[in-house]
Amino acid sequence: MAPTSDSVLIRAAERLTAADLVQATIKRGDGGRLTIRPVGIKGRRMVQVSAFDGRKTDVKNYATAEFAEEARRLLSGELRSVMVGTAIEELTVQFSRKGRPILSVRRRTEPVEPELTHDRAIERPLPEGKPDRLLQAIGLMTAEGRIKADRRRKFVQINEFIRIVLETGDLKTLGEPPLLILDFGCGNAYLSFALHHYVTEKLGIAAELVGVDRTAEIIERNAAVAASLGVTGISFEVGDIGSHQAARPPAIVVALHACDTATDAALAKALEYEAKLIFAAPCCHHHLQAQPGFLAAGGAHRALLHDGILRERLGDLVTDELRALILRIAGYQVDVIEFTAPEHTAKNLLIRARRTSRRADARLVEEYRALKAEFGVTPYLETIAPPTLRAHLRG
Repeated sequence: MAPTSDSVLIRAAERLTAADLVQATIKRGDGGRLTIRPVGIKGRRMVQVSAFDGRKTDVKNYATAEFAEEARRLLSGELRSVMVGTAIEELTVQFSRKGRPILSVRRRTEPVEPELTHDRAIERPLPEGKPDRLLQAIGLMTAEGRIKADRRRKFVQINEFIRIVLETGDLKTLGEPPLLILDFGCGNAYLSFALHHYVTEKLGIAAELVGVDRTAEIIERNAAVAASLGVTGISFEVGDIGSHQAARPPAIVVALHACDTATDAALAKALEYEAKLIFAAPCCHHHLQAQPGFLAAGGAHRALLHDGILRERLGDLVTDELRALILRIAGYQVDVIEFTAPEHTAKNLLIRARRTSRRADARLVEEYRALKAEFGVTPYLETIAPPTLRAHLRG
């Protein structure tokens, strides 16, 4: 008999309060993330909970005796996943769209000791303080390993992007190496440079990066940076996203801040290539807002169209939800999250998607068509999606 949600969460709570807890991560349905670990404070063993809500991190420390009740509270409500590591095992719970828990337990090959240091440095994929040739080549880091004051926001953004990629999918299972990373509308390609660098040099996975952009000067600059690094597997092309033809299906498609329908073109290509992972940070939404049906939409939300800034934001939300629904209908697990805190980038919404083998739920198609009808619009992505998917969307 399949485990119930209650029984699985009871088991997770037991591990959270175990004396040999090493670290735990709880991802909530609202996008929040909790990190739990034991700490030593003034000779006492306590439990530290770091709660990140997409904007800021709040940290609280609990005596072990009072943490049992808190552990049950942390595991209540809508959850996306729970990972609890103890000295001898890792317990992982993933939740389906219907809330069904999928439990897995892996025994460690060797016991792990918890790190009780209280004021430890923030762990980043590409840390500060240690010279890194990629961060130096793109102008973020000094020769001594110090991040330049005026580039710290980009440094935080790069590390957050790598972290998001790593938690979205196991890169070692994406296919036979070298993994192909396609960056559409690549611009300066800082984040893709960093991802390729981390995958190849930190994880030891062979990978290739291809950046595509319409601006020749940017492509020339990126090619010069790649040459200065002296690494193979990085190339850049001047071209249009819609006409691009990849040499082989990419494992990862990236489109960060591609303007308006360029984001749709990148998503359509990712769907055509059946990319395993997709990361798109939309920018400059104009196509949907200009459609007559949207401007004349009725219903309870009509009042939101009176003021320009609210009309634009509503259009942004509708556009990105339609994009997310199309990806879900195409067989991807999708969530829309804050990229980094707003103080690090104003363009901080990210659509991330992982291809799955499950068939599309008919209810998703109904939701998609209902949202289109409510606002009287047709998203650009529908018009350029692969033919079979396009026909499915239209019915």
